[in-house]
Amino acid sequence: MGNESPYILYGSHASYATAETRSYLRKKGIPFVERLPASKRFREYVRPTSENHRIPQLEAPDGTVVQDTRAIFDFLEARFPEPAAYPPGPRQQLIVRLFEVLLEAELGRVAWHYRWNFMEENYGFVSREFGRSFKPQGTNEELDHYGAVIAERMEGKREGFGYSPALWPVLEQLYFEALYILEGHFTTLPYLFGGLPSIADHVLMGSLFGHLARDPEPSRLMKARAPRVFRWTEHMNTPEIQSPEFAEVEMTYLSNDQIPETVLSLLRMCIGDTAPALLETAALYNIWAKEHADLPPQSVVSPEGFDEATLGKFQAKIRGVPVPMAASTYQLWVLQRGLDWFAALSEADREASRALLKACGGDGLLDITLERPLTRVGSRMAVA
Repeated sequence: MGNESPYILYGSHASYATAETRSYLRKKGIPFVERLPASKRFREYVRPTSENHRIPQLEAPDGTVVQDTRAIFDFLEARFPEPAAYPPGPRQQLIVRLFEVLLEAELGRVAWHYRWNFMEENYGFVSREFGRSFKPQGTNEELDHYGAVIAERMEGKREGFGYSPALWPVLEQLYFEALYILEGHFTTLPYLFGGLPSIADHVLMGSLFGHLARDPEPSRLMKARAPRVFRWTEHMNTPEIQSPEFAEVEMTYLSNDQIPETVLSLLRMCIGDTAPALLETAALYNIWAKEHADLPPQSVVSPEGFDEATLGKFQAKIRGVPVPMAASTYQLWVLQRGLDWFAALSEADREASRALLKACGGDGLLDITLERPLTRVGSRMAVA
């Protein structure tokens, strides 16, 4: 593959999901270049091919276009298996696959809160970051114009992300707790599962780098409270596996399916805050699937709006505070990928994994069954 043209990542430094894909490409040693969605190639070929405007998108050397971080992970992991981004231990890998859902459910709302509810502190930086995605060499006035367009679009999502000031202290508590756990972890290990970065590390980069390490207000807090976490976000954007601070750590996952206590603490935190809503989402989907049992395979779930295909709304609670939520089929699809992997394990490995999840309060996640499996048709969520 060494003589191939590089892959092209279309994204933005202000983008949550691009941060996940960028660090994956770098740590895997995959040759790539990064381009903005303002590029002519994106407008004329990539976006029409995927029928999706959202970033990140990846263009392979043969012209194949893949949209969505999880789809990109699956696409590239099959082509670049070494170093593996999923650890070999069954319990380790189960946690990584659950973290693909749980970390975003836990910290995605936190990242949104710190970006958009601290406008005075962040706006001058964030608006021009978005502006440069559309007009890289634009004047400050032009960048502010594009930034205002994005900000206005995000205003429309405030209700769904928990705009209520009653939730703000909870989101800030989640941020501080996550920083505390991770600061302890990155004191002794370079990555979540040892000396190699896993998919879970890359997923963590979405919130921690895409928003929290760069936007002025959360970055200030991270540097003051968790400087090792901030340093980790820097290193995750380099191609080297070993960082100077951990030059003696072997570039392998922890042996014998070891799981650091800090990772278990993070898992318990995510399960406690997000698992009930995930179970409710699955229940709502199953009701919808029964009502639409006659849909032929490959039918898209939401033909009118494929960006975030949701099926009904419900009210959940995060640490006692009511939060409006929508049943996300995308979230269930990401979870399904992990449950399909879990089902293929040996009985002994399934029992050991289930015992681990039960000890963390999350064994119910392994019992989620979808009435109809989900798949992707192009960039849309569909029933299999």
